[in-house]
Amino acid sequence: MPLLFNFSISPSRIPFLKNWKLLVFVLLLLSSCSTKKNTFSRRTYHNLTAHYNGWWNGNESLKTGIDLLNKEVVEDYSTTLSVFNYGNEKEASMLIPNMDRAIEKASITAQKHSMWFRNREYCNWIDDSYLLIGKANFYKQEYTIARQSFNYVLSRFYYTSLKSESQLWLAKTYIETGNFLKAEELLNEIALLFPEEQTAFVRKNLDLVYADLYLKSNQDTKAIAYLEKALELPINRKTIARISYILAQLYQKEEKTDFASNYYQKVVKINSNYQMAFNAKINLAYLYTSKSSQGASLRKSLNKMLKDSKNKNYVDQIHFALAEIDLIEQDTLTAVKHLKAAVKNGRQNLKQKSIASLKLADLLFQKNHFSLAHKYYDTAQQTLPTTSENYLATAKQLSVYFELSKQLSIVEQQDSLLYLAKLPESRLNDLADSLISLLKEKETQKRNDENIAQQNSAIGNQIRNTPGPMGMGTALGGGQWYFYNPQARSLGYTEFLAKWGNRPFADNWRLSNKQMSSPTGFSSDENEDSPNLKTDSLSNETESNPNSRAYYLKEIPRTEAQKKEANLKIADALYEAAFIYKEELKKNEKARAVFEEFASRTNNHSLQLQVYFQLYQLYDEPLFAQQKNKYKQLIIDNYADTDYALWVQNPDYYREMEKKQNFFSEQYARAYQAFEQKQYLLALHLSNQAINKPENNPLKANFLFIKALSMAQTNVMDSMYRTLELLVDKYPDAAIAPLAETVLSQEGIAFSSEGKTASTDVSKEEAMEKAAELYTLNPDSKHFVLLVLDAEKINVSAIQVRIQDFNKKQNSSLRLTNYPLLDQQYIIAIGEFRNQTDAMAYYRAFQSDQYVFPQLIRNDSKTFVISAENYSRFFIDKDINKYQLFFNNKYFN
Repeated sequence: MPLLFNFSISPSRIPFLKNWKLLVFVLLLLSSCSTKKNTFSRRTYHNLTAHYNGWWNGNESLKTGIDLLNKEVVEDYSTTLSVFNYGNEKEASMLIPNMDRAIEKASITAQKHSMWFRNREYCNWIDDSYLLIGKANFYKQEYTIARQSFNYVLSRFYYTSLKSESQLWLAKTYIETGNFLKAEELLNEIALLFPEEQTAFVRKNLDLVYADLYLKSNQDTKAIAYLEKALELPINRKTIARISYILAQLYQKEEKTDFASNYYQKVVKINSNYQMAFNAKINLAYLYTSKSSQGASLRKSLNKMLKDSKNKNYVDQIHFALAEIDLIEQDTLTAVKHLKAAVKNGRQNLKQKSIASLKLADLLFQKNHFSLAHKYYDTAQQTLPTTSENYLATAKQLSVYFELSKQLSIVEQQDSLLYLAKLPESRLNDLADSLISLLKEKETQKRNDENIAQQNSAIGNQIRNTPGPMGMGTALGGGQWYFYNPQARSLGYTEFLAKWGNRPFADNWRLSNKQMSSPTGFSSDENEDSPNLKTDSLSNETESNPNSRAYYLKEIPRTEAQKKEANLKIADALYEAAFIYKEELKKNEKARAVFEEFASRTNNHSLQLQVYFQLYQLYDEPLFAQQKNKYKQLIIDNYADTDYALWVQNPDYYREMEKKQNFFSEQYARAYQAFEQKQYLLALHLSNQAINKPENNPLKANFLFIKALSMAQTNVMDSMYRTLELLVDKYPDAAIAPLAETVLSQEGIAFSSEGKTASTDVSKEEAMEKAAELYTLNPDSKHFVLLVLDAEKINVSAIQVRIQDFNKKQNSSLRLTNYPLLDQQYIIAIGEFRNQTDAMAYYRAFQSDQYVFPQLIRNDSKTFVISAENYSRFFIDKDINKYQLFFNNKYFN
């Protein structure tokens, strides 16, 4: 009988089979994790996990970053707002952690949950993840990577509903990178799609992106059409306010004040953003015209805004708006008052401060208050942000008017001082006493204001320190450290201002007048026993103490020498101002007026000839024939031996001179070529032809040198020596003279500056060794051409004008700088040149030009080429002869 075994086992007897249902679920779940097969369970699992695990967390991180951007981004309401403000690079960098997290989550989702079968993606959130990666990079302003992501979505997931959204984001990327044509092509493609082919995001944003494109490509009319169309969409109040503000700005630019006013009022009514609503109110004031009847109500509204504590950071803008109304109503005095207040309160908005300073400076300049205008031009220069629109043009204009107002303020100041010098002493004392009295009144008022502020501060402290519901002691403490408590910090700051005023962050900030304190930190009262300090105290009493008469009268010219100096300052300033009007501002009428004032006020001034010549040129119109002839005759009568006199008598003078100079240049080239080709008799003949010409020959020394060398080759040695001696004697400063001396030295003959032969000069070799120790030859480095002038004999400003004219023909990008070297010697530096070759080419052209470098100048000047490295060494050494020796030896060999 066979044995029968019972293998039936009860599940309750095996522990791991008790939860068999859970086990089955786990096994099914594990099998669903795979992306190898396209089954219902696997699609369900990956869609669920991709959506709520990876994509959702990444999208939340993206939204957090966008919220942070909206909080931190700064709007510039002085320019037309953009439809979308993605911030600058610094603001975008704050989003990097959030955006990197979004990219990480989306990347993991795309990597782990993609189910790609038969050229289709069966996980619905993979295309969303790639789109999320693109958007995150877009907000990081990494537009190249963003563009790649959007293009990937378009090429791989072209069949999904996200195609139109990817196209829209790609268009936004092209707009931000300035590729407006491609952006417009993409937007036009999206616009042709049926509404059901567009996502809700696209339908809501397409018109706005169109408007953004046309705004950034300066097509305002098209932008207006799309912005007005966008207002019909179901968008939130913030977006409506922004679009309305942009429309108002665009209509204001087109001077359609009614439309602009309506949209600004709409922004004020919505009031979704206080700063935007505030600027809308300010711009409503700018829309005011003299024909409008709203002046009183606008002024009332702006004055009310001044009193509102919420506007404490916008006080400068309110005052500026009030000044605009004043100017329209032609109330210049009140406008100046408001503009001064705008500048004074412009601590945070530097751009607004710069605009207010410039407007105030222009206003003061027009009213001939040049000293004050100069100060406000300076403020405008210092506060103009480099990011401002047309920064370079504005900065240049500011620098020109800054310099012009500086020169005219010198005239204004010196004229006032000369006028005061004519008054009797008693009258001067009365004026000084009135100023002292006014100063004391201001000091008394200031002390009273400080006392009231301190009393108010003490009352505030008492209230805050009082315990109980009416006191603030508990609220301020709150268990927090003082600097972690915003309320406590704010109150402390208010108390500081009340007690000390607005003090700069600097050492000794408690001292209102640091110049009155001694360098050691002790006042003069503590050292009264020192005789030196007693003298200083007396000096302070007479010159530095604002409560003494001498303080106000010290600048008045008393002696004839001081008056002469004041008049010289006036003349120099008038000359500079006239040149700015003529050359920089192209205002010939103003230039004529200032040059005329110079001519009427001065006589035998060193600049007199230049002024007459400038007036002769400025009157070169049929209407001013009489004035032109007047200055022509003055030049001929008083300065007959100058180039200017020759020029006014013969306007073709310089053209003829140039033609003659061309002859000498071409003749020298022929003579030099003949010498090189060993045609010595021909070289001798060509040199003699040029030497015997009666006209002024700037290359005569060079011809003499060629002649001498040619004589040497034809065995006429005695004549060679005499020719070289003649060269060194008559043209010691010629560039070729050192070579002539070298030839004479080699033959045992040294030639002194007096034209006497002597034994070989050993000290010259020593000097050359010293020069070689200090200077180095570097032909490939940057070079300059230096012109050293004797300012007692040559007018530096006039030469600069000639060089500028010369540079317009040669190289208009070259810059000129001048500065004193020793005593009356001035240096004009011309540059910079790429290398020695370029500098020497300019040097030769410069030397041979009779207009820019006439014979009169050659005798009282030196010209040479110098490298940038040697330039700094020369500036320290200041030995012209030493460098001239180095230059002649190295640059001509």
